[in-house]
Amino acid sequence: MKKKIAVWMILALTVGMMAVGCGKDKEAETDVVDLTVPPVAVEEEEPEPEPEEEPVVTHEGEAQSLLTGEWLPEEETKNRPLAIMFGNTTDALPQYGIGEADVLYECLVEGGLTRLMGIFDNYNDAPKYGSVRSCRLYYAHIAKEYDAIYAHYGQADIAKSFLNSDAIDNLNGLDGTVESLMYYRSSDRPAPHNVFAKPDGITAAIEKKGYRTTYADGYAGHFLFTDSEEPVVLNGKDAYAMQTTYPNSKTWFEYDAESGMYKRFHYKKEHVDGETGEQLAFTNVIFQFIPGRVIDKKGRMEFDTVGSGKAIYFTGGKCEDITWKKDSLESPSLFYDENGDQLVMNQGKTSICIITTDSADNIGIYETQDAWNAR
Repeated sequence: MKKKIAVWMILALTVGMMAVGCGKDKEAETDVVDLTVPPVAVEEEEPEPEPEEEPVVTHEGEAQSLLTGEWLPEEETKNRPLAIMFGNTTDALPQYGIGEADVLYECLVEGGLTRLMGIFDNYNDAPKYGSVRSCRLYYAHIAKEYDAIYAHYGQADIAKSFLNSDAIDNLNGLDGTVESLMYYRSSDRPAPHNVFAKPDGITAAIEKKGYRTTYADGYAGHFLFTDSEEPVVLNGKDAYAMQTTYPNSKTWFEYDAESGMYKRFHYKKEHVDGETGEQLAFTNVIFQFIPGRVIDKKGRMEFDTVGSGKAIYFTGGKCEDITWKKDSLESPSLFYDENGDQLVMNQGKTSICIITTDSADNIGIYETQDAWNAR
């Protein structure tokens, strides 16, 4: 009996030990890592980048050009400009260096012909300028508005007393002092359309005359430009093209939306610089209406630059009616918007066409290219 009990106890112990062993094996199996299964990657969320602050344009060490409003090194904006008279008949084309002008004037002189005056911040930008022609009194008055040194080759009689006074610093090719230094005649075209000037000769003539080379103290400029990089957008009507009333040159402008500039045409074709072959183009165009009259048998004109009147401002493919006012011979012509505030212009080059008040109604302004082509 005792023997049977012992046997059953041994069997029970054996079964219990096997059960425990099996449990350990199962636990061990659950701890085994199957290396054939790749681990699952857990993506971490990247923090959103901080918004970049736009750099603040301070224009430190710069100032705006009084001719274009463009930001330049401050010292460069103090340089006194040079005004040059250009011939503008078909015999005088193409003009050289004219594409470098920061401001370009056109006005009648006689017999339906016009002459041009370019005003330059820096006259070293072209190898030569010309052809250089004679002065008209109202052009000398306009040059004075810019505190410019005025370069010309001769003059109408009515201008002699003004040019010979201390009222304006001028470089006259016929006064016997600077002709050999500054001017020369080319052999590729007939006189009087063959007079040219080179930058080194201009510098030598200015030095000989002893003229100052920086703006006069207190001179504030002729225009008011926006100081922002954002362009001024006019509220007026569209102006794709505009036609002047000059009988011979028939100057007109067409807006180029890609460049944002008005391209200049005359004598039935593009107005180009003979040096570069590039067409003249301007950010700003102004038609300024001034009383004009014939003063002699040769049909020479005179204009009343002192006074006030109407004008039209073109920029960015649009136009607005504006006014102008010039209080005295010593003061510049200033332009005003419809609210009576000084006109804020876009930065860039400006072309000003002086048109007689009695022909103001004959200009053409075309809102679209289709309208211009169908004229």
